[in-house]
Amino acid sequence: MISISKKIQESLKKKLYIARKKIELNNDIYLDSEHEKLCDYYKKYLELSKKFNLEKTTIKYDTIKIDTHILSDSHEENDIVTFKDDVIDFQLMYNKYNKKFINRLYVNHDHDIYKKWIKEQIDFIKSLSPEEIYTLRCHTHDGDVIINQFIINNLKIDVDIDKLDNGYRKSKIVVDKNELRTNRDFILFYYQIKKYLFNKDKKKFSVLSKLELEEYIIKNYSTFDWNIILLIYIKDIDNIFKKCPVVKDNLVFYRGTNDDYYLKNSSKGRHISKTLSSFTFDYKTAISYANKSCCVMRIIAPPFSKIILIDILSPYQEREVLLPFNTRFNIDYPRHMINYYKTNEICPDESKSKKILVSDLSIIPLTKSKSKS
Repeated sequence: MISISKKIQESLKKKLYIARKKIELNNDIYLDSEHEKLCDYYKKYLELSKKFNLEKTTIKYDTIKIDTHILSDSHEENDIVTFKDDVIDFQLMYNKYNKKFINRLYVNHDHDIYKKWIKEQIDFIKSLSPEEIYTLRCHTHDGDVIINQFIINNLKIDVDIDKLDNGYRKSKIVVDKNELRTNRDFILFYYQIKKYLFNKDKKKFSVLSKLELEEYIIKNYSTFDWNIILLIYIKDIDNIFKKCPVVKDNLVFYRGTNDDYYLKNSSKGRHISKTLSSFTFDYKTAISYANKSCCVMRIIAPPFSKIILIDILSPYQEREVLLPFNTRFNIDYPRHMINYYKTNEICPDESKSKKILVSDLSIIPLTKSKSKS
């Protein structure tokens, strides 16, 4: 038997006492076994949160964007339009941890279909004439305000053209060169104004150089008959859509509104948009245009629909597509509420969600024969 000195014995007793107390304290941390289990779950939740916040799902499509738009100095020359590589990208509101309960607003789809359609759109835009590109660009900055008000007002402009207001912004015919990245100020509807003036008095206006004609337009556009000019614009846009390739497979886009006009103006479950209408790839862009009470439209564009990827020609990053005048929609599922959770939520907690009012619509395309004509 080993003899232990009193000093060592006292030291061991002291350490044993401390160890026993620690065991007693640790056993007394939890109220009961259920509490201990909840805390264990909470630790796992924190670990999951770290993983969740580091993982985000991003959609990315390669495309192009207008880079320079050099307006020509004479009628005999064409504008010079160059493009640069670009991407349409946006983050989804879910990842693999919360996909099942958050994936309610965004519609999953085959990305290869979108990539193929974007490639067709790039080829189409590049095939357009400088005049057609100029005409489409009018829509991307205030032109939409003017033409939509003209159509809503039964094809009449009865106020100062620079005082039209859609509730978000007022129109202006002369756009600062920096806003559309041109070498001089951009005149909305320039080619339609030119046709109007030449029809009115070709002898007088054909002798003016392009720069002289632009100067005349800037000084006198408020006196023009805008009802005639905008009818020419509608015809020119329609002709561009006739050249646009048809959609080959189902596509889904989104639009945010502060009014369910598409339901109020519907008949027998169908709505006709007399104006040009724009939608977006990105549901979050759509949400930014909706308000607390209304609404996000989700549209299915089936084969033979006509859509232009106007984002290529826009100075903005709204992932925008454009639908033609008089597009017909079938209202598939009006006004259903969808829970919209924050991106950092990993559990479906309704007390932390927002309610988004969503309506599902589908384009009623032209028949196959009409689409080819």
